[in-house]
Amino acid sequence: MREIILEYLSNKRGGDDVHGIMDHFGIDDIRKVIITLNELEDQNMIYRDKDDIYHDLDEYGIKEGTVIIRFNGNAFIEKEDGKIKDLNSALPLDSVWYRKEKGGIRIIKILKRYTKYITGNIYYYHRNYHFKVDDERYRGFKISNFNEYRLKDHTSVRCVITDYVNRIMKIDMVVGELTDPRISEKMIVAKAGVPVAFGDAVLKEARRLRLDIDDRKDLSDLLTITIDGDSAKDFDDAISLKRDDDGYILYVHIADVSYYVKEGSKLDMSAKERGTSIYYTDQVIPMLPEELSNELCSLKPHEPRLALTVEIHYDPEANVLDTMFYPSLIRSDYRMTYHTVNRMIDKDQEVCEEYHELVGMIDDALDLSEKIRKKRDDDGTISFDDEESEFIMQDGKVIDIRRRERGRAEMIIEDFMIAANVEVARYMHHLDLPMIYRDHDRPKEDKIIDLFDMLYTLGYKVKGDHYSVYPKQLQDCLRHFKDTELESIISKLMLRSMAKAVYDDTCTGHFGLALSDYCHFTSPIRRYPDLMVHRMLRKYIFKGNYDEYDKDKRRMHDIAAKCSDTEKRAVQIERDVRDARCAEYMHEHIGEVYDGIISGVTGHGLYVRLPNTVEGLISIGDLEGYYVYEEKTMTLVSADKIYRIGDKIKVEVIDNYYDRQGVYFRIYGEGKRDSE
Repeated sequence: MREIILEYLSNKRGGDDVHGIMDHFGIDDIRKVIITLNELEDQNMIYRDKDDIYHDLDEYGIKEGTVIIRFNGNAFIEKEDGKIKDLNSALPLDSVWYRKEKGGIRIIKILKRYTKYITGNIYYYHRNYHFKVDDERYRGFKISNFNEYRLKDHTSVRCVITDYVNRIMKIDMVVGELTDPRISEKMIVAKAGVPVAFGDAVLKEARRLRLDIDDRKDLSDLLTITIDGDSAKDFDDAISLKRDDDGYILYVHIADVSYYVKEGSKLDMSAKERGTSIYYTDQVIPMLPEELSNELCSLKPHEPRLALTVEIHYDPEANVLDTMFYPSLIRSDYRMTYHTVNRMIDKDQEVCEEYHELVGMIDDALDLSEKIRKKRDDDGTISFDDEESEFIMQDGKVIDIRRRERGRAEMIIEDFMIAANVEVARYMHHLDLPMIYRDHDRPKEDKIIDLFDMLYTLGYKVKGDHYSVYPKQLQDCLRHFKDTELESIISKLMLRSMAKAVYDDTCTGHFGLALSDYCHFTSPIRRYPDLMVHRMLRKYIFKGNYDEYDKDKRRMHDIAAKCSDTEKRAVQIERDVRDARCAEYMHEHIGEVYDGIISGVTGHGLYVRLPNTVEGLISIGDLEGYYVYEEKTMTLVSADKIYRIGDKIKVEVIDNYYDRQGVYFRIYGEGKRDSE
């Protein structure tokens, strides 16, 4: 009956009600028809309007999209022309059904709520509490439980939405005081609903664990080092390297977290809920308690540690000859930093003398890394210029922002970790074992065409077929802009044009890395999918236990989806904190003038990036003259001026009264805004 009803409605202009459907098919059992229609409606396969008429989605013109609401109140559907005329209780980033009608877009149904929490500040005046929302797009919500809290003036709180339609919420957490220099970070984390502290049961379980050396390969006499950032405390990867006439033997040692964190334990459930460690400014919300992440599992120097080792044998040209995986016991000899190793590579005499035992190993590591990277480049891997901001902190306040530099030491570790990930994924895929892979789909055709059109305006014509893009085409483009002011901008635009990498139980390959097999194996202290990969290796490869093969196959999909969701949440938090701290820092520099470069052009203005990585908006309303947005060329055009990506521009930092977490500029020398 489901199939015949769906087929009927798809061809029935204007839809039909229950009785019309029964009459058409000559059905007398109304109960059976209603049950079937309810099932189809609950599964979002048909739509029932206010007059109880059932519609086929395509026939009725219903589409699925994401709601975008600007700070000025304008609302629209992402990548859709026209404004929303009735939000129907929708909030920013909600997934909805919508329909284009005369006069605008109408929201038909809310499919998935994006926002659960709203944050803001409590002020006490005129003998009453007053709430000022952080994000003006959520104004209009009323708090129902002021009397349940003894609140202070200038206190930041988190509220949970209890009624979306009537816009009612209640306070569920006091986050802190506005005078706290880290209050913006705390509010962003609170709004995302991420647990910061670990529960007593989780901590108790972690504190009971002890180093227990079982039957594993003893590599404690092998020269082994970790290479991490200066402030790192959770060392989950280490390397060893040997070189002889036959080539290279690379050992990638990864902390054996799965030995300690048993599936179904309190530690495991907590780690699964968090999904990943979250890093921002100089802070971290760890996936595992410090007793594990910074101590028992961390590959600290001179301490015996349990690891899973990937041993890869290469010939002199870095072709893989053989690979082995096994549990190991290691003892790191040196805790090295990227900064120190980069100085060694540059032959800094003082550092080379201090670490003379490592000079040969680092030289060999650089040699192998460069050969591995060249082979990946030849295969078409896309090397994005992933520009990161480094925040210089003092007493919780940002005192400077600069671009984080990436040297050859960082590339060595990246190349070796990718190599280990590839070997594990290839092996597990070949044996068709339950597994979580890291997949990256081919970009959608329309996004790539838009990117290529924009590149053409910059004087670069992409070679080859524009409708079936390959990684090599994008790699050639990035090489064209290498070491220019446009490199990071083009890289960022290209990233936005591509699909998002996700975790999945099927292996479809990684487009950006030009790899047919890929997974995440090298960071089980801070990523749950890596921990799951370790478990599958242990169960099927080391122990040969196939008793739960079918069960594991079925559940990998849901675990992978959960990992993708928690990763997305972490990325959003890190991005929001970055934007907020940049805005706070630049607010101290209102009126100052900077040289910048246009990094994006939209219908609402120009995005400008400064040399310190800070990006801000010049609103179209702050441009002198009347401008029209040309979508195909991504330009703003007036009678006598064109603004395009890559243009150098001098800007002045200005205040903004409705978006305190954004950075705003105006073109230096142009007129003041009306509000000033």
